[in-house]
Amino acid sequence: MNLLRHLRLLTAAFIIILIAIPATATAKTHVKRAKSPVALATSIASRYWGAVPCQGHITILVQQPVPAQLELDSDAWVTFNSSLGANNLAAPASTYTNCTIALGSTRWPTAASMKQDWDMLCMTMTHEFGHLLGHPHNTTPGNVMNPMFTNYSSEPRLCQTDRPIGTPPR
Repeated sequence: MNLLRHLRLLTAAFIIILIAIPATATAKTHVKRAKSPVALATSIASRYWGAVPCQGHITILVQQPVPAQLELDSDAWVTFNSSLGANNLAAPASTYTNCTIALGSTRWPTAASMKQDWDMLCMTMTHEFGHLLGHPHNTTPGNVMNPMFTNYSSEPRLCQTDRPIGTPPR
C-alpha cells in the first residue's frame, strides 16, 4: 500500500461523526468491533472511495424528517457549503465545508432498522460520501452513484463482507 493511501485510510479513522438520536430512541445496539451500523458504514464508504471528504469533518444525522424540498421517499441527503455556494457539486470538493449526511427517519426510524436494512444503509452511505467527494449522480446500472437503487448491483463488496454481527443476510 503506498504511503498516500495509507495516510488517507488513517485519516478516515478520525472522521468526526455526530449522531443525533431523538430522545425517544435507544442508543444501545449490538455492534461488530464496537461500531454502530452508521459508524461501520462510514468506515466502509471511506475505504470504498479511498478518501475522506470534507477534510474529515462530517456530521451524520440519523432519523431525520425529509425536508419539504426533497421527494418524500428520499432515504438520505447531503448538505454542504462550497466555493460556489450551498450544495453546488460543480465546486471543487476540496472547498466543501459544513458537511452533513442526513439519514431519513422513514427508511431508518430506529438503530435496529439500520441493522436490519444494513445493505441499503451501507450502499446509501457510500453514495452520500461520493457526493461529498464531488461525484454527481450517474445513471449507469451498477454504479453506486445511481440515484435509485432498484437492486443490489451497486452495493460495494465491503458492505457484504464487513457486516455488523447479527445482521441478516440479504
